[in-house]
Amino acid sequence: MFGLVRSFGRLGVSSGPTGARLLHTTYASLVNKKSETPVRPSAADQSASSVFAATTAAQSSSSGSAIPQDLHTVSLGKGQGTARIREYTYSTANFHVSPRKLRLIGNQITGLPLTEAIRQMQFSAKKAATKIRHSLVWARKNAVFQKEMNPDNMFVKLARVGKGKYRKRLDPKARGRFGVIRIPYSHMKYVVWEKRPEEKPQARNAVERALLAGDLPKRKVKGFTLTKKVWMPLTENKPVINPKSFYNW
Repeated sequence: MFGLVRSFGRLGVSSGPTGARLLHTTYASLVNKKSETPVRPSAADQSASSVFAATTAAQSSSSGSAIPQDLHTVSLGKGQGTARIREYTYSTANFHVSPRKLRLIGNQITGLPLTEAIRQMQFSAKKAATKIRHSLVWARKNAVFQKEMNPDNMFVKLARVGKGKYRKRLDPKARGRFGVIRIPYSHMKYVVWEKRPEEKPQARNAVERALLAGDLPKRKVKGFTLTKKVWMPLTENKPVINPKSFYNW
């Protein structure tokens, strides 16, 4: 654990505001470098290019697709369409914690922005929160450097907990008997997505197209249709029969 903290110091990455500013600066420099005008290679460099690069360029030109290779088409849920996002996966090593206790932390950070998840782990009272916070910082740094993802748009899409191996210890008891103590180990795997607000979800069928447009389709069930509920005021002269413990008008 102390070695991990020292390595953070050498890399200049921390979970506080200083580390976030450093990642923003790095992401801005990567974007600016990518937007610069490329230098035209010389004839010698063109002749020295590999056959594999030429074949890849020919295949990309023949297909005519300008979609970057690191974009994945994923489903946003039932009835919500699909979208193209950048995805980064990071997993921790097995460490001494119960999977049941670690699953509570996974449920806490699922769906949160990555910066907010790091902040939640910084002030959490759980013992495994320190390990999870360090791994989230590493995941954010690697996503910026390897995938060129914007740290402002990253959020934890999935936090999956897996079991590790058990360590066994003897538990001495009375009259020469003994039991076996199992010391659990587990790990957590993150799936980090980057939100792309400039792109709208793509519908896969007519039902999703109507849902995304805001038009609720009617179900073909006899005597039942999906309609918007209209608020009705309370009628003073109407008797209340079998009242509930809460207001239902």
